[in-house]
Amino acid sequence: MHQDSPRYVVDRPAYNLPDFDREFDRKSRHFPVGEKVKKLFSGVSRPDDSTQSDIGFFRVTTREPESFKAFLLFVSVRCSVPRLKGLLLRHLPVLSWLPKYKAKDNLLCDVISGVSAGTIQVPQGMAFALLANLPPVNGLYSSFFPLIPYFFMGTAHQMVPGTFAVLSIMVGTVCLKLAPESDFSHFNATLNATIVDTDRMNEVRLGISGTLACLTAIIQIGLGFMQFGFVAIYLSESFIRGFMTAAGLQILISVLKYIFGINVPPYSGPLAVVYTLADIIVGLPDTNIASLVFALVCGTVLILVKELSARYRHKVPFPIPMEIIIVVVATAVSGPLHLPETYHMDIVGEIPLGFPAPILPTVSQWEDMLSVAFSLAIVGYVINLAMGRTLAAKHGYDVDPNQEMLALGCSNFLGSFFKIHVICCALSVTLAVDNAGGTSQFASLCVLLVVMVTMLALGAYLRPLPKSVLGALIAVNLKNTLLQLSDPYYLWKKSKLDCFVWIVTFLATFFLSLPYGVVIGVGFSILVVIFKTQFRNGSAMGPILDMDIYKNPKVYNKVMPVTGVKIVNYCSPLYFANAEIFRQRLIKKTGLDPGKLLLIRQKFLAKENAKEEKTDKVTRRRTRSSLANMKTISQLDLQNDFDGNEGSASKPEPPTSYVNFQCSDIELSEQASEQRPPSPAEVTLKSQPVPFHTLILDLAGVCFIDLMGIKVLIKMNSSYAMLGIKLYLAGVQAQVYEELEAGGAFDNDNIARSNLFLSVHDAVLFAQRNSEEKRDSQKVEKTGQELNFHMNEEMDLEQEMF
Repeated sequence: MHQDSPRYVVDRPAYNLPDFDREFDRKSRHFPVGEKVKKLFSGVSRPDDSTQSDIGFFRVTTREPESFKAFLLFVSVRCSVPRLKGLLLRHLPVLSWLPKYKAKDNLLCDVISGVSAGTIQVPQGMAFALLANLPPVNGLYSSFFPLIPYFFMGTAHQMVPGTFAVLSIMVGTVCLKLAPESDFSHFNATLNATIVDTDRMNEVRLGISGTLACLTAIIQIGLGFMQFGFVAIYLSESFIRGFMTAAGLQILISVLKYIFGINVPPYSGPLAVVYTLADIIVGLPDTNIASLVFALVCGTVLILVKELSARYRHKVPFPIPMEIIIVVVATAVSGPLHLPETYHMDIVGEIPLGFPAPILPTVSQWEDMLSVAFSLAIVGYVINLAMGRTLAAKHGYDVDPNQEMLALGCSNFLGSFFKIHVICCALSVTLAVDNAGGTSQFASLCVLLVVMVTMLALGAYLRPLPKSVLGALIAVNLKNTLLQLSDPYYLWKKSKLDCFVWIVTFLATFFLSLPYGVVIGVGFSILVVIFKTQFRNGSAMGPILDMDIYKNPKVYNKVMPVTGVKIVNYCSPLYFANAEIFRQRLIKKTGLDPGKLLLIRQKFLAKENAKEEKTDKVTRRRTRSSLANMKTISQLDLQNDFDGNEGSASKPEPPTSYVNFQCSDIELSEQASEQRPPSPAEVTLKSQPVPFHTLILDLAGVCFIDLMGIKVLIKMNSSYAMLGIKLYLAGVQAQVYEELEAGGAFDNDNIARSNLFLSVHDAVLFAQRNSEEKRDSQKVEKTGQELNFHMNEEMDLEQEMF
């Protein structure tokens, strides 16, 4: 033992829970469900009895009858000026940070970081539009309109909404499903070839993309108003990394057709990526060399510049916008030299200038895209929140999860009327803003301005840009995502269950498509949590030497067992999925199954009682026949006895016989049974000792319990009580105690409240005291029985003497 360790000595009485509550005045706490709902949804409060009430933000005074009062009670919402101010500040965070913004210190950094990040946003948005099977201009729309609502509603200061590769490819699956290329193809007899009406197909797909964004936005806004921002906690890091890795690999395979310049038919649904990869491999002999050269050169230059920027990032004041430089140079080389026409390269094509005309979503299509929309809403929100929390932790501010859900939903909702596809955090753009020193949403406003200039003026000059260049930009930006393929190697060493979550999510996402991957991955993650809580072993415990510290004897050598007391701890919720497993583990740890022992006793006693009843029947028949001879006493016999005693030999006629009706068979059998000593079976069963007199359950690790768990505890308590074993519960948490009380654990003395203790040591002290008291009472009872036995012997001797 360390000599310099602090020591403490505690001298207090041992408490059970009722005594402790009574002595220290336990408070009674109530949490009405109505108040919780009011607080959750900003509350509907009951106005007072006066005729003055608040409706919304207006005060109304009325003298109307009771029916109108009831109506006011239903629609009235308590509000005040401070509450209105708090509501506006919560849902419009710009009102909080804008008045405090220090333009002199931060404006220049925000402008520089925003402009440099905007040059990344433009080519990245155009490239990710290709993943969504949409025209490149959709990427510009998706990088512009969503930034407007987020500027006012976002809580992450450096966040820039925009396109994200994983969401783009999920949108692309819906576009392919609802608007396949075959619907816009027709055979041209003049050219003797199949012609695709690309303009019409792009227009229809843009409408589908906007409709999907609208449905996703409605889901996000609804979840935000219902305070469902916590759904992100159900997506574990292993799930997210497995999902993102599989999606990144799908994205890489999808852009290979642009890099190699191969015509590959689009696929959707399960195994679509396998079919796409097979077609790419088959089409490699038809590779467009010019497209491949552009992609290799641009990709190599981009990788070199990114690596150098990462190594010397402390010396470079802002990130080098290499993406826009590559796009400008590639366009300048491709256009004047007429390379697309010469080498038949696939190019971006015409980009319409100006803002798009607003459209209305096609509500009839929502049924076909509901599952994908829900997946997009959750995945996009999780990515956004993860990045927001990273930035908040780095810069020392807080991110409101529910407000982020609302801000993202409103960004998608506004953009859905202008042909965007679903957006979330533009990862590389946001990191560019943060690395360049951006401090507020003014940086995203500068990104918006760069995109707007491109939409209004510069888009026409991007017509000869090869699509292979955009494919190379996408492939290079997937580097960090694809490096996560090594995750299983490290996860296996740390947590095998998390490794299984990663592998299952990755395989389901890669082979079955992204929506299926979300469902299967989340479902498997939940099963892992259930598995972890369901199959907890628990452990037997004992005190270490003479201290009040109780540990597992398999882990510590100096654990001393407590005579007659078994202590078992359990560190998992006790609910329907593991209640029976908990009971079986408890039997295994204690070495005693009370149910089986009671059943064996009952069967043995029933068998012995049946034997005794059979013996009693035989005895009763014999007794009945002897009673008939004994009870019928003739007067002649009495006279003969009398005469024999007097020596007379006269024999009168036989008179009528007399029967003694005062003595019955039942009375005789009862007397015989009362005088019968206990059977050997009863003596054997009663004399069999149980291995312990008290079982203590350490429930400090149980965070909740349901009705099944309560029923198991009640049944165990009654079973142990029939064997003369007391069941004590130690370390019960306050919430678990309330659940036990609500579940009827203490009704009709199912479990005595006095059997609950603050700690294991309190329970052990009570068990030892009760055992000593029981032992003393048994000694007194035994002494009394011996005295009674001697007194009975003396009385029998006296009766024999007299």
